[in-house]
Amino acid sequence: MKKRHITVFLLAALCAAGAAQAQNAAPATQEMQFPSREGSLSPPSTLRMTVTPETPPVVIRDTPASQAEFQRCRQVSDRAAVSNAQMQAGVEQCLRELEQRRQQQ
Repeated sequence: MKKRHITVFLLAALCAAGAAQAQNAAPATQEMQFPSREGSLSPPSTLRMTVTPETPPVVIRDTPASQAEFQRCRQVSDRAAVSNAQMQAGVEQCLRELEQRRQQQ
């Protein structure tokens, strides 16, 4: 009776270890066949989706002074712009300056 408990325990441990390794090995791939209804005249097609685990996003914290400078830059460039292209160029410049301030921190 004792051997059976040990054998069952070892088998369960091996299964759990194998399942954990399979989860870490490769992202899961899911296949779906479309259309899924019978009698459809469309030819079937296969959709393959690969699910990868999400990594947490990097949090960027700007100082209140940097945020205020960005807002000021946007207001000045928006007021000065007379076309959409000029407005976009002003936004790009403000974002470049913001990125430079982030690099200096």
